[in-house]
Amino acid sequence: KASTSVEWYTPAEYIEAARDVLGGIDLDPASSEMANETVQAETYFTKDDDPDGLSQDWFGKVWLNPPYGKGTGLFTTKLIHEFDAGHVEAAILLINAYGFDSAWFQPLWNHVLCFTDHRIVFYSPQRESGGPANGNLLVYLGPSPERFLEVFHRFGAVVKTWG
Repeated sequence: KASTSVEWYTPAEYIEAARDVLGGIDLDPASSEMANETVQAETYFTKDDDPDGLSQDWFGKVWLNPPYGKGTGLFTTKLIHEFDAGHVEAAILLINAYGFDSAWFQPLWNHVLCFTDHRIVFYSPQRESGGPANGNLLVYLGPSPERFLEVFHRFGAVVKTWG
């Protein structure tokens, strides 16, 4: 979809569900001042920060709706690294539901996935709304997969691979 802005923000119902599962949001590493009005992360990084969110240390409970395109793989790889290193306690990642064959996607199969049964209608700084060309996927990394299932099943199918 064409747009006058690359900034697309997640609607409050998904952020509230993430906050419910995580118990709060310490960090949003791919955000903006406007997006953080909804996310309400204690700390957030923007594309204008120097260094940007990819170069900063991540910590605590993370909400991540990365920039789509190449940014998705870069931010997803960083999230997995920070989680595996023990810096991130728990996280919820929101991405387009495609790219299953990408190298950066493969580690996500080790976590709990929610494939939405709809396309999320995002909003932009211009307050226009729009949805992605594909469905959406929310991924939970953390110690409470049952809580993620309980809260997120209303958005679609929640799955975990067998190994």
